[in-house]
Amino acid sequence: MSVPIEKTLDDVRSDLFGRLEATQAEYVQKGWMPSALNLNKGVVRGLVELWAWGLYALYRFMVVVLGQAFPETATGKWLDLHCAQVGVSRKAKTKTSGKVVFGRSGTSGNVLIPAGRIVRTLPDGLGNVYRFVTTEDVVLQDGATEVEAPITAESYGASSNVAAGAIREITTHIPGVETVTNRSDWITAEGIDDESDEAMRSRYRLAWMDVNGATRYAYESWAMSVTGVVGCTILDNHPRGPGTVDVVVRGSAGIPTEQLLANVQAVVLKNKPINDDVKVKGPEPVSVTIRGELEVSGGVLEQVAEAVRARIADLFDPAGTAPIGIGEDIILDRLTACAMGVAGVKRVIWSEPAGDVTVPASGLAVLDGIELTAMWASEP
Repeated sequence: MSVPIEKTLDDVRSDLFGRLEATQAEYVQKGWMPSALNLNKGVVRGLVELWAWGLYALYRFMVVVLGQAFPETATGKWLDLHCAQVGVSRKAKTKTSGKVVFGRSGTSGNVLIPAGRIVRTLPDGLGNVYRFVTTEDVVLQDGATEVEAPITAESYGASSNVAAGAIREITTHIPGVETVTNRSDWITAEGIDDESDEAMRSRYRLAWMDVNGATRYAYESWAMSVTGVVGCTILDNHPRGPGTVDVVVRGSAGIPTEQLLANVQAVVLKNKPINDDVKVKGPEPVSVTIRGELEVSGGVLEQVAEAVRARIADLFDPAGTAPIGIGEDIILDRLTACAMGVAGVKRVIWSEPAGDVTVPASGLAVLDGIELTAMWASEP
C-alpha cells in the first residue's frame, strides 16, 4: 500500500486557501485584524500562489525521496548507496575479447598482421555492425594458411559477443591476407553491459540471504558477484554424492569462458565451508534449431518474418528481455506466444522442434538456427 503523500497543485492550493480563510476569520473575530484580506487578487494572491507552488514542489520531492528510501524501489545512484551497505557494487560494462583466424589461399612467405587492424561483422537483421581491433602483432608463417590473432571489441557491452562465423570482413587492408573468421570458441572474455537496477537489486537480496551460512543462496550470491556472470543455478541435492554442490554458471555470451569459470571458482573457494565439495561449471549446451511457417494476415511478409525471428532470438540472448535460463525447457507454446505477439501473424506451424525440448537441470538451450517462411493466410 502506497503512502498518501502525493498532492496536486490544486490540492495544495485548496488546503492553503482553506487554512488562510479559517485563520483570517478567527483573527477578525478576536479583533486581531480589522478585516479579512482579499485573497483573490493583488500582492497577497501572488504571495499565496508562490507559497503554494513551493509546497507543491516539496510534496513532489517527498514522493521521489520516499521511493529512493527503500532498496525495492530505489534506482540509479540511490540504489548504489543501499547496495554499498551490504558490500554490493554495480558491475561496470566491459569489452569483448577473443581471437579470430586470418587466412589465405597460398602458403608462400611470412605475412605480418600488425596490431590495430580492424575486422568486423556483416550487418545483422537490424543493420548493426560490430567492429574489433587486433591487439598484438602476429605473423602468418611461411607454409601456413592461417593464424590466430587476439582482438578486442571497439565498443563496450554484451552486443559484441557475436556468434561464431559472424566476423567476416577485414576493414583495414592487410597485404597477403584474404579471409577472417571467428570460430566456436573465439571468446576469451565476455563483454557485459552496465548492470541493470533489477539485476543489482537481486544481488542485494542475495547478500542478505547469504548471511545464513553456506546455503544455495550464499553460493548464488558468490557466483553472481563475479563480473561477466548473468545467471547461475545451484545444484545442492548431492549431485555428485554426499557433500557435493555444483554451481552452474551462465556468462553474458551464454556458455561461459574458461577464464570466467576460473574467476567464479576462486570466489567460491574463498567463501565456502571447508567440508563442501564444490564444482563450478558451465551449463551443458542443448542445441535447438527452430523451423516454422507463418500465416500472415497483414503487414509486409518479410518484415513480419524478421520481427518474429528477432523475438525468438531474444529468448536465447542472455541480455534479452526475458531470456531462457539454465534448466528451462523449450516449450512450443512459448515460441508460439512469442510469434503471435507480432502484429499480422495469424497462425504458426512448427516443423522443428516437433515437440517440447527437455533441458536438464544443468543444461542451457542454445539456438542453432532459425528458419522461418511466411505466407499469406487464405482468410484474413
